[in-house]
Amino acid sequence: MKKLLLISSFLWILLLHVSANTGGPTFYYKFVADASPTGQGKVYASDKEVDVEKIKYSSHFGTSVISQGALVNVVTVSATAHLYAKAEEGYTFTHWTRKEGNNEVTFSHARNTTDLVTVNNTDMQNPKICNYIAHFAPIGLIYAVSSDETLGTVSNDLPSNVAGDVVTLTATADKLSGSFKGWRRNNATKLITTNPLTLEASNATKGTYTAVFEPKQTDTKGIYILMENVGTGRMFGVIGNTETTFGTDQRYFKNSMMLTDKTERTCSSPAFILKVTGQSNGTGGLNDVIIEAQGANTMNIGSRYFTVEHYLDKGYFIFANHRGFTGYLKDHGYAETGREHMEKIGEIHHPGIWNRWNYNQDYVWNFRIIDEENFSENYFGAQPSAGTLKNGKYYTTMYTAFPYECRDGVKAYTIDKMTEEGLAHFKPVPDNKVPAYTAVVLECNSTHPAQNRLMPIFDDLEPISPNLLKGEIWLNNESQTIEQIRTAFDAGTMRILSDDKGNFVNKNYSEGDQPLPYIVNNTCYLDVSGLDAPADEIGFVKAGDDDSDYLRGDANGDKSVNVTDIMVVVNYLLSRENKVFIFRNADCDENETITVTDIMQIVNIILGRN
Repeated sequence: MKKLLLISSFLWILLLHVSANTGGPTFYYKFVADASPTGQGKVYASDKEVDVEKIKYSSHFGTSVISQGALVNVVTVSATAHLYAKAEEGYTFTHWTRKEGNNEVTFSHARNTTDLVTVNNTDMQNPKICNYIAHFAPIGLIYAVSSDETLGTVSNDLPSNVAGDVVTLTATADKLSGSFKGWRRNNATKLITTNPLTLEASNATKGTYTAVFEPKQTDTKGIYILMENVGTGRMFGVIGNTETTFGTDQRYFKNSMMLTDKTERTCSSPAFILKVTGQSNGTGGLNDVIIEAQGANTMNIGSRYFTVEHYLDKGYFIFANHRGFTGYLKDHGYAETGREHMEKIGEIHHPGIWNRWNYNQDYVWNFRIIDEENFSENYFGAQPSAGTLKNGKYYTTMYTAFPYECRDGVKAYTIDKMTEEGLAHFKPVPDNKVPAYTAVVLECNSTHPAQNRLMPIFDDLEPISPNLLKGEIWLNNESQTIEQIRTAFDAGTMRILSDDKGNFVNKNYSEGDQPLPYIVNNTCYLDVSGLDAPADEIGFVKAGDDDSDYLRGDANGDKSVNVTDIMVVVNYLLSRENKVFIFRNADCDENETITVTDIMQIVNIILGRN
């Protein structure tokens, strides 16, 4: 007895935006979901998220739902397909495909997934038809499942494997919500962390391999990202809070959100290090999204939550309600002139909210996650000027609205006092973890951000006090004058870390030949307002360098001079990392440069020749 099990679910949908004044065209589309092969699983399609356990799939076989409405002044609209698949006993779901002409394109390995489609058909008898196929296969010796599909999915290149087959299992964490921890075979407690995992199917390896995922807590603490427009390559940043409402023709985030062409420098500006919070939608996206940087966020700028929707493997759409229609964030190419100094990173562009969504890549965004797993490629880094070289190190200042941990040998200092000699006294930041809104000087080994990486963290750190360094973040507000929102430079009470001397001077940074009248965004200045007749140029001394127990040749600071100090200096010369390296002690000839000559002098000290 053969039962016809071709499963199709049809949904006619019309967006329900209605205008009482002008009316508008009606757009029609139909989602068609089928199971392949038939008899191995069930499917369902909807224009909204549903509880598939209550639907039971089969109760909706062959049904049609028609809605009507109107949309005003929009050429095309977008629709969201929600797709659900359930394998029968003895079978496993493998993937979804979408029909594109005569081809089938794989777009998801999640049983529950979504897809965004463009709708431009106004004829009810000729709707936009979207065909999807859920693929199933008999369960083999090696069977892969996910611990939580809202956090990550799995794929098996040979789902119906038999003894002797070589099988590859791949776990893919949800980029915004999940982290892969390892594979658990059957009920074992030990995790196999290899991914992808390749096995030969046999009685010894057979069983269920569960990919274990853990949540990233995006809804509570958030995630740090770099956000890149796929079409233009421009990076997204936040610089202020203005334009809290939008008119029909006022869709652009001028002076509040920005894009820049100079992507090679964005990782060194904290305005481009974004913290994203939102609720996982279970299909690779987020709801109720807020994007924040340097103390400003998209909610207090635009008075609305955003939604992040996963778009196949290409990136994400970001959209929100905008005066009754769905507005999509896009790079519209607007370049505001005459404001090149805003972040000292070149020409500024502004993103916009746009209702005419389509597959143009200017609407698509790439989220580059900053975490331990991706830190080699996605990071926040310091970029000191080459002219700040002093005692073998480079220096710059930094002021951020988020805490971070210094990596790659970078050291952070506050200035707790001025010495009797009139020097700025550098005090190390505990554990090299810089609290939010803490002005610091960073000591670096290079001028390249990739070698001076800083990891944004979520630690709740106490502010450091006292600190004579003051920081600057420009949160622009068009209701105020520029004097109210910027800190004006005062040569009498401020000293800036010079780009070409490595000391604090009474001259501000400049653009070309013109000095800037205000403190540069995300940088710091030394407050000398409490000093009588402060020097025009102020040097610095680090805590410990001014101690009376200075020991020449003691490069590792263990209060003795021995062969270990020679090895520490050798490591320094070969750019190898040392746990402790005291430049002043190692610089035996006091020429502010570490060379082989210093090693020879340490040898002489050990042999009693000095």
